[in-house]
This record gives sequence, C-alpha cells and structure tokens, in this order.
Amino acid sequence: MNSRKEEIFQTIELHKQGLTAVDVANILQIDRSNASRYLSELYKESKIGKRSGRPVVYEPLEETVHVDISSEVSFESLVGVQASLKVSIQQAKAAILYPPRGLHTIIFGETGTGKSMFAECMYHFAVESKMLKKDAPFVSFNCADYAQNPQLLFGHIFGIKKGAYTGAAEDSPGLMSKADGGILFLDEIHRLPPEGQEMLFTFIDKGVYRPLGESNQVYEASVQIIGATTESSTNFLTTFNRRIPMAITLPNVESRSLDERYEIISLFIKQEATRLNQRIDVERDAILAFMLYDAEGNIGQIKRDLKLVCAKAFLHYRTYGKKNLLIRKEDCSLQVQKGLLKIKELSERLDRFLEGKGDFMRFEPGDQDIVWSHDPQRNMQVYNEIEEKVSSLIETGVENVDLENLISKDVDAYFEKYVEELIQNPVHKELIPEDIWRLTNRLYDIAEQDLSRSYSEKARFAFALHLQSTLERVKDGHMIVHPDLNTVRKNLKSEFQVAMDLSTIIEEEQDVEIPFDEIGFISMFLAIQVKPAVDLPLEKIEIIVLMHGTATASSMLAAAQELLGTKSGHAMNMSLDMSVGHMYDALLAFVADNKERLSNGILLLTDMGSLNSFANLLFEETGIRTKAISMTSTMIVLEALRMADSGRSLEDIYQNIQRSFETIVQEQFRTVHEAKGTKKAVIVTCFTGEGVAAKLYQRIFPVVDQAQVEVIQMQFIEKETFKKHIDGLLEEYEIKAIAGTVEIDYQNIPFFSAYDVFDDDRLNVLKRIVSDEVPIDKIVRSLENTLTHVGSVYHLIESLQKIVHQIQNQLHVIVEPTVDAGLVIHLAFLVESLLKKEPSRQFKDLAVFQKRYRIENDVLRTHLLQIEKNYQIKISEDEIAYLTQMFLENEIKNYHESAHNISV
Repeated sequence: MNSRKEEIFQTIELHKQGLTAVDVANILQIDRSNASRYLSELYKESKIGKRSGRPVVYEPLEETVHVDISSEVSFESLVGVQASLKVSIQQAKAAILYPPRGLHTIIFGETGTGKSMFAECMYHFAVESKMLKKDAPFVSFNCADYAQNPQLLFGHIFGIKKGAYTGAAEDSPGLMSKADGGILFLDEIHRLPPEGQEMLFTFIDKGVYRPLGESNQVYEASVQIIGATTESSTNFLTTFNRRIPMAITLPNVESRSLDERYEIISLFIKQEATRLNQRIDVERDAILAFMLYDAEGNIGQIKRDLKLVCAKAFLHYRTYGKKNLLIRKEDCSLQVQKGLLKIKELSERLDRFLEGKGDFMRFEPGDQDIVWSHDPQRNMQVYNEIEEKVSSLIETGVENVDLENLISKDVDAYFEKYVEELIQNPVHKELIPEDIWRLTNRLYDIAEQDLSRSYSEKARFAFALHLQSTLERVKDGHMIVHPDLNTVRKNLKSEFQVAMDLSTIIEEEQDVEIPFDEIGFISMFLAIQVKPAVDLPLEKIEIIVLMHGTATASSMLAAAQELLGTKSGHAMNMSLDMSVGHMYDALLAFVADNKERLSNGILLLTDMGSLNSFANLLFEETGIRTKAISMTSTMIVLEALRMADSGRSLEDIYQNIQRSFETIVQEQFRTVHEAKGTKKAVIVTCFTGEGVAAKLYQRIFPVVDQAQVEVIQMQFIEKETFKKHIDGLLEEYEIKAIAGTVEIDYQNIPFFSAYDVFDDDRLNVLKRIVSDEVPIDKIVRSLENTLTHVGSVYHLIESLQKIVHQIQNQLHVIVEPTVDAGLVIHLAFLVESLLKKEPSRQFKDLAVFQKRYRIENDVLRTHLLQIEKNYQIKISEDEIAYLTQMFLENEIKNYHESAHNISV
C-alpha cells in the first residue's frame, strides 16, 4: 500500500463515524478526485466499508468475527487430531476448561502452521463445553496491521476516549469491550510495542483496562486472551511467558507424517472442487510432489501453491472449454516438482498411497469438508478475476492470445524452461494488475524508441505476466538464475543494453533490486516479435579524467590525446587544499554548462576511491548516465578515449575497461553453494598443507566469526582427489570459500588466490561472503519505533549499509565482523539527530586529526554526500572525524602482521 493510500486508510480508521471523499480531501489537503480513487480502491480491497446514499460515507470495518457456523471447525475436524496435534489439543482443552474462566494462552508456530484456525477451534470448544455462552464473541486482531502506528493500535484494542486526539469526535469502544464475555485473539502478538504490552499485562493481572485518552476511569471485562506468534518460545519475551501460563506449540509440516500431509492436500483440493462445483482430476505424480516438496511456509504455503495450480487449471479449463479441471505434474511450480526427487528414498512408505490408484485421482464437488472462516480465499474471487480478465482480453481483440503458449513456448529451448513459471504469481491479486500493465507499456515505449522497433500487444502481454512473477520472486527473496547469460549478452548486445536501462526504471518504481540474470531475460523479451532494427547514429560519450594534484589529470589526458591524435576528453585537477565538496560542485557546474553535449553519458576516470562516488551523485542530480573507474592509469585513459571516439556506448566501454569493480566481484559469487550442514567453513590449501596455507589461515582467521565459521587447512596433491575431500566436507559443512595457491573451480564455491587474501579489498569481499550480516529487516524492526523523523527507516538503513561497505573497501579497512551493524545504527541515529536539529558534538583536536587523516576524512565526506542531499542535512566536520575514528579504531589489527611474511 503506497504512503498516500495508507494515510487515507488510517484517517478512516481514526474517524469511526465515517467520512466522505470531500471530508478526507479537506483533512489531508489533497485533491478530491485522488481521495475518491483511493477510497474506492480501499473498499474494493475490503479494507474499509461504506454506507449507501449520497454522498457515499466510508467507514472502518468491524473487527469482530463471530465464526460462521456453516463452516464451523472443531478439534475433531483437524488433520492430525490423534497424532501430531494430540498433545496440543489436550493443552488447549485444559486451557479452556481451567476454572473459573480459562487460562490465557499463547500459540507458538512457524508461519502457516494454522495458529488462527487453532484459536477458532478453542473458541468452539469453549462454546460446546459451555464455558462460553452460545453467542459469546470471538474477536480477532492482527497486531502487525498497525505496528507502525502505536496510537491507532492501542485505540483498536482498548478503545478511544472522545478528545484523545484530533479527529476523535466521540467515544469508540475497543476490541476488549467487544470481546467481553468471549475470546480476544491477538495474532502476531510479538508486534505489540512496549506500551501496548504493559496495557495488556495490566488487564491480564487485574482484569481492568483504560481506553486511550481516559485518565479517570478504568473498565472491567471478562475476556480470555489467546495470542499467536511466529517467534520461538525460547526467544519470546519473558514477560509474556511469565504472565501467559499456557503455551502451545504447533508442529510444522516437515515434522508431520505422510498420511497427514496427504489428508491436508486432499482436503484443500476437495474444497476447491466444491468452490467451483467442478470435478478436479489430479495426476498421481502431482499429488506425490505436493506430499514431498519442502514447503517452507508450511500448511499456508501448501494451500497457496495448490490454489495457484488450481487457478492455472481453471485458466486452461476456461480457455479451451474443458469438461473438468485437470492438474498435471508439469503444472506445478518447480519448487513443488522437486518433491519428486525424494521418491526413491521414500518409495516403500509411498507404496500404500499408490496401491490401487490409477494415473489420476478424482475429487468430486459437493464434499462438505469445512472451510474455516479465517480462510481469506473462501469465496470465488480468484476464479472470478481470471474469468473477467480472459473475457476482457477477448473483448479487446486479443482472443488469439494463447496463455499456455505464453507460459510454455518462447524464443528457444532454455528460455522455454524459465517461462513455464510465468503465471506462478498470486493470481488472487489480479492476473495482471493495473500498475504492472502501466509499467510494462512504459518500458516497451522506451524500448521501441531506443531499438527502433515495434512490439505487438502479444509481446507486451507476455512480458507483463513475466514481470509480475519476477517482482514477486525478488520480493520473496527467491534467487533468479539465467541458464545461459553469456550467450544472451553476446547475441543480443543491443537488447541487453536497453534491458540494463529498463531494469533501473523497474528498480526505482517497484523499490526492488533487479538481479543481473534477470536482465538477460528482459533482453530476450525485447527480441520477441520485432521488426528489423534500424541502426541508430552513434554519438560519443564524454571521458572526464578527475584526479588529485595540481596537474595530474591534465598531464595524463594530454599524453593520451597526443598518442591517439584526438582532442576528446576533459581533465579536472583537484589540488590538495580543495575540499571534496568544492570539487564536486566544480564537476557539477561543468556538466550543467555542457549538459546537451553530455547526454550520451559520462565516464569518470579517477585516481582514488573518494572521487569514485561522484558518479551516483551526478546521475541523481542531472539524470545523465555516469560510470566511474578508480585507480586509473594512462593505459586506461588511452583505451577509454579510443573506444569513445569509435562511438561505443557507455556501458560497453565501462564493461571492457573495468576489471576489479566491487559489484562484479559480488555478482561473481552471488550464487552461493547450499550445503547440507549448518556449520560454515573456509578451506585454505597449498601443496604441503602447511607453509602458505598457515599464512593464509593467519590472515583469514581474524576476519571471520570463529563461533560460526571454521577455517580448515588442507593439502592439495591432485585436483580430483582434492574435490573428493571437498565432497566429504560438504556433508558436514557449508563451504563459503576456498583460498590457496592453486586455483580450483568447483561446486560454485568462490576461490581466492594467495594474492587476493593479502589484498585488503579482496579480503573484505571474502569477509562479506563468509559473515552472516545482520539482515536489514532485523535492524529496521529494532529502530522503526525510535526513528521518527527519517521517513522510511528501511530505505535509510539500506542506504547506510551500502555506504558502510563502500567506505571499508575504499579505506582498505576491515572491521571486526560484528561492528558493521553498529556503524549502520550509529549513522541512523546521527541522521535522526540532525533532522531533529539536536546539538552536535565537538571533536577534540579536530584540526590535528584532519591533517593526519585527510584522505580518510575525504572518503567519509564523499560517501555521506548522498545522505546529506537525500535528507537535507549537513554533517559537521566534527561528526565526520568521529565516524572516521570509529572505522579506524574498529579495524582488525593483527591480520596485517602476516602480510609481510608470505613466501609462496
């Protein structure tokens, strides 16, 4: 949900009496038509309600959920009632029956294990056992929905007193009041902020609560609390564990038997058959695949994956007018199909499922098996939207679009394998959402112009399906690997260049990072159904040589120009008394004065890393594509000028010249081998297993977390024997890297030569591959309620993490493995402090420190320019000095000692 839409949603939530579109527009000072559009979208998404009449009044939805008796669930109807869930159900019944009014309960379980449904069963058992009245309420609330707005969260749970805040025009009862005499189910209870926890504990301890804004009166309620969390019981807050006496843990799918898994799958398919009133035939291998695959999201994931495969079957059924739905093995996602790889090891246990069954299993409609009320897909929305989308496509004249061909046949053999997954997106959000269509058309309009081609609607449609799937995969953290990227880059050079530009647009609009392999797939889509390309006139890019010293850049450029007989290029010298900021301003002024001439791109050739950061700043301020290469030599200047004069593109020149740029190194090692073991290891090797290996060990050991990573010394005698030793270690370890004197390319494990290990930049890369960096999401969760002035906490932390990495590489500093996150958090609080205009610290002996560490200070100042521009702040020289000191003082010291003792 975008920020404006979220703002409108929260405004409606704060005004229980309801608001019109005009009211919302006036409150938020926005255009009425925009307010009306967002309100309409929120209503369609079932986020808000509305009252009929003129004008339409939009209002918050009622949170109370009285379970639908027609779909009533009970413990007896659960899969595993006499097996995996037996103990959990006994605990739940004991919690309900405990006198006088039951025990407050917390349900632990991984995502998708059925915690919400289990809470429903507890409610029904309480009614059946007459611990609760027949009409007792069951109120469900997800604490994560309002975790970003504690005030709104408190108001929802405990109620709001008139005048508690602007817009609170009347008293509003909370969920605690609505749940009086029944059960309040708090999902993701760990997302309650500390203030909310204290208010809840007060109720648990004393049976009273106080609405938001109420200072004089407390209220009583008879409510049994059931909480649910994905946190592990060992890591959960001790305050919760102490106050909530009954703890129930639900098993994940992996720990359930094959019989139970078969029952779960059969239940879901029967539900879909009944929902559609159509028979569903499922290929035996498809059933087996679902029984055996690794469903990380547990029952919830199995249900989603079955929903998707049923949607695909319905699409085929609708398109070709079949008599019933058919699900085949190849219709399943690749993740599900991989389950069939386990058949051999489980063949004996699977015999009873196969015995007496044909190639297909039949599921008839009309089965009365339950569909619980927490099922968000219990209606026909998914199938209705597919029906509507197919019908609308026919109406727009593209009835010849063969959806199945689009997802199974295209371009060539290796592309065909990938696009089988084109519609493995969550179709319940719409087959192709409007924003994906809009982005697709924007991208293809640019491609048509840049490549002088014309693309049909069919080509755009295929790409839209692909793009939606890709975005979901990227956001879910699934790796995208192109099976033959080098061939694409070689054969589709023009398309690949355009695809690079399009990927940048996708990243900016969708706030994701597009993997390099995905650019290969975009290139292939750009090669579909096109007219012959018209050669575009080649225009030169600008080469700017930018270096420290009064004449370094000028001299180097002059020498290269003389050798080539050209006048191309521009030199800029940075005297040693010039600040980084002044140098950047001079470069920016030059670009602004020559913007039209520089429209094809700029390649910066610099001598030190601090100037290398100007490329990103320049692109963001001017829109001119800019690349930078540091550690420039005369040969690099010669080659850059030669290729620029021949009309070659910026990316072409950059890729040809650049040899040691950090992102390429990271891309090279992006696919990390997945080992069976959990212990990590780095292998160091030489011919003797001693000598050099020992020195490499001394160099690597300090930069890894010894509690998590083992550094193993091995002898290298013969390549095949060495590989067998590696195979043996892979049974126990996840091997993150190999370092040694003999290059070994095996199992996609990154290799570092002895030279690499004694190069600070390359050692930094090894450290990042080996270390478990604190995830951005974890840092954000710890800070999101503390940083209140920075806007998106995620975007700030993401930017700062990249900056901390870049600074280490350019300073040739390797900090302790646990320090990186601390530096990021420190910088985040510094930005917050500056936005709040809090006073800055004074650095003792600043002038002396700056003189001694001039280059280091310049590197820090340069990399933080982007943060200053983004947040409109100015970081003082004192704070720059403190930050520089932090990097230098946390540098690992003892690994330098071995650098001078190597003898290969």
